Amino acid sequence: MVLVGTLALTACGGGNGGGSEEGASTGGVTGATGEINPDGTFRYIFVQNPSTMDPHRSGNAWDMIFFWLAYDQLIWKNEAGELEPMLATEWEFVDDGTALEMSLRDDVTFIDGEPFNAEAVKANLERAMTLEESAIKGSLARIESVEAPEEFKVRINLNGPGANLPSVLSERAGSMISPAAFDNPDLDQNPVGSGMAKLTEYIPGQVSRWERNEDYWDPEAAKAKNYEVYVQTASPTRVNMLSTGQGELTYFMPQDQESAQASGLNVAPSLSTTEFRWTFNSGEPPFDDPKVRHAVELAVDRQAIIDGVFFGAGYPIAQHLPPDHWAYNPDVTIENPDYGYDPERAKELLAEAGYEDGVEFEMLIPALDDHRAIAEAVIPMLAEVGLTAETRVVESPTTPVTFFSRQEGNAYIGASAPLLDPTNQYEQNLEGQFRNPWNNTSEEFQDAWERSLEGTTNEERLPGIHDMIAEEKDLRREVPVMLFTPPSAWTDNVVFPEGYTPAYTPHFRGVGVTD
Repeated sequence: MVLVGTLALTACGGGNGGGSEEGASTGGVTGATGEINPDGTFRYIFVQNPSTMDPHRSGNAWDMIFFWLAYDQLIWKNEAGELEPMLATEWEFVDDGTALEMSLRDDVTFIDGEPFNAEAVKANLERAMTLEESAIKGSLARIESVEAPEEFKVRINLNGPGANLPSVLSERAGSMISPAAFDNPDLDQNPVGSGMAKLTEYIPGQVSRWERNEDYWDPEAAKAKNYEVYVQTASPTRVNMLSTGQGELTYFMPQDQESAQASGLNVAPSLSTTEFRWTFNSGEPPFDDPKVRHAVELAVDRQAIIDGVFFGAGYPIAQHLPPDHWAYNPDVTIENPDYGYDPERAKELLAEAGYEDGVEFEMLIPALDDHRAIAEAVIPMLAEVGLTAETRVVESPTTPVTFFSRQEGNAYIGASAPLLDPTNQYEQNLEGQFRNPWNNTSEEFQDAWERSLEGTTNEERLPGIHDMIAEEKDLRREVPVMLFTPPSAWTDNVVFPEGYTPAYTPHFRGVGVTD
């Protein structure tokens, strides 16, 4: 991968090249070159349902696969991690960075016939900030108020530096719902957006079916008439479904690559900035003690997992950024003895925490083959140092709700969302965040996080970001394990737009089929 880190704070003009994982680009892959069938059906095979079709209630960023169909975002993030216009045609920080002003498209209508305008943006942001069940209000904490001074101009007033806000508005927080649908009792299963497709059928655990929005403002976006997203948790079955004509695109476990290629499928590494990471309940024993969390980090042999479980599809990390990211802190690596593999030191830390005879804890395992595989690998590593995991398998889409909202379990290893801004990988360490119901933080981290938002260029922000990354290592609420780059496979009848690379979290904008 070539990782690019340009944070666009202003933008104007242009179209939507499309992308879903910040900072990664392989230059695109080659799909079919035949004529696209405008009445064709594109089928993607994924591993889970959306946790909800309501972006403001979504605690699972993998829901974006579905939201990119149903909803437009204010800003689009392309394959190189650069920000481009979408519903917002241009934006800039004004008044010494105390406000963000956005100009909006004037030709967009929600699928229920309601107009998109500045009042709709204001209503969406205010709902995301105040809804009791909002999972994203923490990402918008920098917003003091929202104004609609003109029909197609929005002013977002800030209560402090907010350099990450444009990037935040390219994902769930920037997904625009028709305000008339806010109180729909079925919004969690029946999205009402202005996106390129409309949901026609949803069978949880099986499939969601979509039809092209014929009134969509960008006629080049939906190249297929119909889209279908199937749920299949088993990697070999996903490969078999493609090879037998039941789908066009999927990702799979690395050990299934040989069978995928033998079946005549096209295979390439997925565009991915996704990490597997430990997440701890830092409000209850044993992981309320930072020494125990540190012991877990030292007990896990990351490289052994990558080599033995994932066939080399990834690399070990000690921070929540890939090594080639523009904001990467070169001092926080597994080569540092505080962060690498050291089971003897892990035993010492457990003893210092009062667990010299070991300790048991409940480990949740999201019900996906890759999550099961990494869990099975780490459990004996933990047992070696005295950490005995009692496991419970939980539904993957609702794992965040199970762990953070209902506060069940002591720890789990999950796959993090694709990157927005570096600060969004770390904001869960602040008070009042969905992923931090225990409000576990430090003054040093909060100060560094504040400084990471100051400035209008990457260079100006870098000292604060590096300090933020370093301070987070003293908290260890979430401990990185590895970057995961699983393979994707597609059939010969898929047509990709120029520069497109199938991602671990893919969008289907500009993707079509020949039959």
